[in-house]
Amino acid sequence: MVGECLEVLSRRGYTSTILLVPGHPPRVCKAFNQDSVDDLFPVEKAVYERFAAQNQPPSILKYDGVRESIPAGLILEYAENGDLHDYLWQKEHMGSPRPDSGLLCRWARQAAEALESAHSLGICNSDIHCINFFLDKDLNLKVGDWAGASIDGSISLSSYRLRHRLFDADGTDVPRSTGITAATEIFALGTALYYMVTGHDPWPELREPEDREEIKKRLREKEFPDMSGLSVLADVIKRCWHVEFASMTEVKHAISVETALISPNALEEL
Repeated sequence: MVGECLEVLSRRGYTSTILLVPGHPPRVCKAFNQDSVDDLFPVEKAVYERFAAQNQPPSILKYDGVRESIPAGLILEYAENGDLHDYLWQKEHMGSPRPDSGLLCRWARQAAEALESAHSLGICNSDIHCINFFLDKDLNLKVGDWAGASIDGSISLSSYRLRHRLFDADGTDVPRSTGITAATEIFALGTALYYMVTGHDPWPELREPEDREEIKKRLREKEFPDMSGLSVLADVIKRCWHVEFASMTEVKHAISVETALISPNALEEL
C-alpha cells in the first residue's frame, strides 16, 4: 500500500478490504482485492461518480474519490456502527432491546430513499441486503456496496441472496432470467425490511444449502411467513413481496404513511 499502514476494519467477502483512513472526520478506503480490480472496482467507481454528480441523498454513502496510494481504493464515508445485519445480530444475541418502531421506520424510509434515487439515475443495487446497509454514529442508515450494480440495464456482476430473490409461479428465477429490475429490487427490499424488523431472515428454521429447494418452493408459491405479530411495516413488507408497488417512490410513500400513523411528528425527524 505504498508506505501506508491503515487499520483494517473488515473484509467484504473475497472482493475487498475496508481500511480506516484517519482524519476529521475519519473516512474509510474500500480497497478491492486483485481478483476484483478489473470488474467490480470500475462498476462501483462509476456508480459513486454518477451519484456524486447529482444531488444524492444522505442515505447513500458519500464518495470522496480514489485514494492516491491505493489505485483500486474508493474513499467513502465512515459508518461508525458498521452494517445493519451485524448490528441487529448482536442486538439479538446479546439480549439488548430491539430497535423501536420509530427507528425501524426511519431505517426503512432511508433505504427506500437511497434506492429510489439510484433507480432515478439508472442504477439498481442488485444485492439488497442488510449487510449492505450501514449505520453512522447517529444510527442513520446509508446504502453502500454498489460493486455488483446494474447500470443502465447492464448485466449485474452480483445478485441477491436466495431469500431476497423474486420467483415466478412457474419457478422462474426472475433476476436470472430477465435481469435486475425495479420489481426484483422491491422484492429484495421486502426481505431486507423483514430482517430489519424481526432480526432474522424468513424461515430461520430452514438452512442453506440443505433446504434450498424448500426455500425456493416457498418463494415460488408465495408462502411467506405470518406477519401478524410484527411491530411495524408488515403491510409494506407484504406488498413488496407480492410486488404491489410499481416503484421505490411508492414504497417510500407507503413507509412514510405508516410512520405518520405511528407518530404524527415522526416525519419531521426523518
